[in-house]
Amino acid sequence: MRPSVVQCTRLHFSLFRHLGLLLISLVAVTQAACRFPEAWTGHWFQSGVRQFIVIEKELLSFKGSCVEAEGDKFLIEDKKENVYRCMVIHEKHANVLQYKEAFSDNRENLDALCAHISGDALLFSMFRVDATPVSCPLKGPFQFTYYRGDNRECKNPPSSVDMCTEDWRLLLRFQACPDVLGSESTVEELVCLATWKEGSVRYLIGKLEHKMATNAEDKYRCFAYEKNKDMVDHIGFQLAQSGDATCNGLSTIEGSRTLKLTKGVHPMGVCSFPAWMTNALAWHTLDWHKTYTFGPKNTSIKVHNASDIPEMKALCYNVTSSTERSFTLLAHVTKEIGRAHV
Repeated sequence: MRPSVVQCTRLHFSLFRHLGLLLISLVAVTQAACRFPEAWTGHWFQSGVRQFIVIEKELLSFKGSCVEAEGDKFLIEDKKENVYRCMVIHEKHANVLQYKEAFSDNRENLDALCAHISGDALLFSMFRVDATPVSCPLKGPFQFTYYRGDNRECKNPPSSVDMCTEDWRLLLRFQACPDVLGSESTVEELVCLATWKEGSVRYLIGKLEHKMATNAEDKYRCFAYEKNKDMVDHIGFQLAQSGDATCNGLSTIEGSRTLKLTKGVHPMGVCSFPAWMTNALAWHTLDWHKTYTFGPKNTSIKVHNASDIPEMKALCYNVTSSTERSFTLLAHVTKEIGRAHV
């Protein structure tokens, strides 16, 4: 018996409906698959871009939406500019993304469009806005001499680098040299945000705080450094700082400022605080405005204010007297005064 026309119509309708659902599902899966890594979600700063860049799901603001991805290559459709971009993005650190890009008016195959990116194409750097600081890789104190874009070395008097109460901050004290034009006495605080290594060269991204730094363009800087092989008897580093908020054209010997760092005498904790003090995890003043905690091996004590911000760190150097109820010592102290350190 032949199926009726109504039965055939229902059969075809059911088949087309399932095919339509399948097609919609395939399109949805394809679109969902082209997303930026979740770890990149957030706000990013890029030099020359007035507003912060937002990365979320398939969106990269000021660039467009991802329509295809393979490894570190992303095909971006920019509907406002009516162009397609290939962006090759490398994550140098959780707080740093670097990319190169190529453009096309028409949608091309991802590999074909990315092939237009030359080796000397401009490298762009993005820094996470709300980045959690990292421990600074250069552990002070150091003494250093420096150049400011010319051949005149400012070395007398020597400048210095000291560690702050928190290990993600360094204090740089630049000294003015009478025989070097343009040198001046300044104090700059460096907050370390990211580090990575390429070959023998290490890179550091940081934010500089000083009187002339008023915005993100002034504060973000890239540093390249490596061990100074010419220093046999001392630990030293050759370091260069970028002149803007990028890493372009930077090497350990080429930058807006280049520094030769020599390891200074580090105050070592040669004594420990007594057990009757360190048996407690922390001490507080009666009004709870101050908290005292001990460092590794109980050789140091750190003082925090009511907001849990470190104000002072004392490193035990020599015990002059000790009883069951009292303790007197000589200590090396790092103390915060506003944003300065003594």
